[in-house]
Amino acid sequence: MKVSEVEALLALRLLPGIGDLGATRLLRGAGSARRAWSDSDAVARAGRSETRRALARPESWVIRARSILRRCEGAGIAVVGFLDDAYPETLRHLHDPPPILFMKGRTKVLSRPLVAMVGSRKATATGRRTARRMARELSSRGMGVVSGMALGIDGAAHRGALEGKGSTVAVLGRGPDRAYPVANADLFRAVGRDGLLLSEFPPGERARPHNFPRRNRIIAALAWGVVVVEAGERSGALITVDHALDLGREVMAVPGSVEWEQSRGTHALIRSLGCIVTSSRDILERVPWASLGMPEGGEGMGELDPAPRLRLEGPTESMEERLDELVGIEPLPLEEILARSGLPASRALSTLTRLEIEGRLRREPEGWVRVEC
Repeated sequence: MKVSEVEALLALRLLPGIGDLGATRLLRGAGSARRAWSDSDAVARAGRSETRRALARPESWVIRARSILRRCEGAGIAVVGFLDDAYPETLRHLHDPPPILFMKGRTKVLSRPLVAMVGSRKATATGRRTARRMARELSSRGMGVVSGMALGIDGAAHRGALEGKGSTVAVLGRGPDRAYPVANADLFRAVGRDGLLLSEFPPGERARPHNFPRRNRIIAALAWGVVVVEAGERSGALITVDHALDLGREVMAVPGSVEWEQSRGTHALIRSLGCIVTSSRDILERVPWASLGMPEGGEGMGELDPAPRLRLEGPTESMEERLDELVGIEPLPLEEILARSGLPASRALSTLTRLEIEGRLRREPEGWVRVEC
């Protein structure tokens, strides 16, 4: 069966038992995906026993690859292989670089100096506000902000970055064809239009727990540094930090309240690394502009293109932020929440219930309280 370069690349990626390391070794050795795919003995040696069994019917993997390509074409998703010029150079230095990437949106964002901003899914209103403001200010200076499209700090960072000219890159733990989590559907669409969605997983791949630590290595590798806004002692954001330190990237942490569980991980980083930042100016002062090939301070970097930036600050989000900020660690009765927020009872109750479902607030007999862990 005759195969194209991209079909061979996808077929290699789909084969069981090969893995990222085996696939990239085959690509490096053969110099092209087609040559690598045509050498079935070399492919079998690079994999495991299940790889040899799968190669008994090579045409089935090409058919599956073509099906994925059709889905990519229908969704406007670009397929970029390890050997392609468009493949991000910083990812080539990973121990196990992804052999293939699926991208939707403005790939030119990758040519900007990129900073990662990560943190807790159960972020406080203060943390989300801080992440959004810092990301907006960094993006306004032409920087791109990388994060993982999760609830909490990730989402706030993406939203803020979309408000500046630098835009944002969302690295996904599933295929780039559907939003995850569903609560970020509007943000997912906005990043796919005004920023860049990037994933090593093909369309149709579901979010699985082991996908997210893998995603974090890409977040760390794309950026020159990682900013942690809020992170508990066991936060997944600290996995990104570990990858960043292994890669020699800058690590920075924003301090928070000593009463918040979400600050324990960031405070531990500050104690061990002395990496405190409290403003976007602190971050900009650490940017290695010369090594990134950029003028000092990023001056002269214009808009990616004339398309308008989307401000994602609808009424639902502002209500959530208002209520999340009002409710603290002491129970607050509903009547006091209504008096302080000025919201109608029906809208306040629906928003409080949504925050409870998300695990950010809890209803107790005396009133509503913030969930601290």
